[in-house]
Order: sequence, then structure tokens, then C-alpha cells
Amino acid sequence: MVHSPQELAAAAAKLLKRYNQPVLVETYLPGREFTVGIVGNGKDATVLGVCEILLKEDAEANVYSLHNKERCEELVIYARADDGEAWAAGRQALAAYHALECRDAARIDFRSDAFGEPYFLEANPLAGLHPHHSDLPILAAQNGVPYVELIGMILDAGLARYGLARPGAGVQERRRA
Repeated sequence: MVHSPQELAAAAAKLLKRYNQPVLVETYLPGREFTVGIVGNGKDATVLGVCEILLKEDAEANVYSLHNKERCEELVIYARADDGEAWAAGRQALAAYHALECRDAARIDFRSDAFGEPYFLEANPLAGLHPHHSDLPILAAQNGVPYVELIGMILDAGLARYGLARPGAGVQERRRA
């Protein structure tokens, strides 16, 4: 992150020299960071939940970096988010999921600007599925979806694309309703 035109020029020159390719410059988004879980396909795709990423004091500042993710148990708080800003991210995530033609499940990340408007950061169409360390299972659990049920939902979505279903899958769905 840079704070002046001089810092920008120096950082860009350093990156150009190191990587020998164009440098992408983006405006820093100082607002809240969200990750949105989506499961399903086509009109049946639904937002599983929205999770806000909060960095603890000892975390690498201002960014949900690889370092912070790898040490998430000690550096990150995952907070269920269900206010207007979070649901705006959820609506945009579902639109991005459809536009990118994602299938079965994905995690879509957003960061808000200073005015609380969420901006798309990236799509994770192969989201991590570690039961205690990956964002999609964490946000599923925050929204009342246990890990085994999440895996079943993803499997059911994939099978449905081929006109198939797991034996007994409807029973679990009826119990949840």
C-alpha cells in the first residue's frame, strides 16, 4: 500500500524490475471484508451465508493475506454478517457466481469502499473444504449447516447437473425444512 505519488512510482518500479511484467494498480478499499458461500446451480444456486473477515491486532495489517489465512486460528475472527452491507455482498456474489458460470459451490470475496459499497475481489470456484480451517465450511457452520451436510449439498448440486441424486438425499432435505 502506498500513500503518495512518489511511493507509487517507487513501488511500481521495484515490481516492474522484479517481475518484468505490467503492474496492476488498484484503489485501496478501506471497508469491511466479506466472503460469501454459494451452493447450487442455475436458478437453484443460493447464498449459504456471508462471513465478515476481521483481523486481530497481531495479524498482517489491512489484508486477508496468505500469512493471515494460514494462521487464521490465532490471527482472524470469522463473524457471521447479516446486515444490509453484508447482504449487498451476498446479492452481488450470486450475480458474479452466475456471470462466471460457477458450478456446485464457490466462495466469492468482497471488500467495501469507504461508503459501505461492496466490491468484487475474487471468485474461488474450488473453495477449500477443510472442516475447521477453510472459509466455506466455517461460514456454513455459522449459518447452521454442519460440515457433512455442506459436503452433501455440494455433492447433490453436482449430481443434479447430470440428472442424478444420492439415495436418501431427499430425506435429509425434508428434515432440514
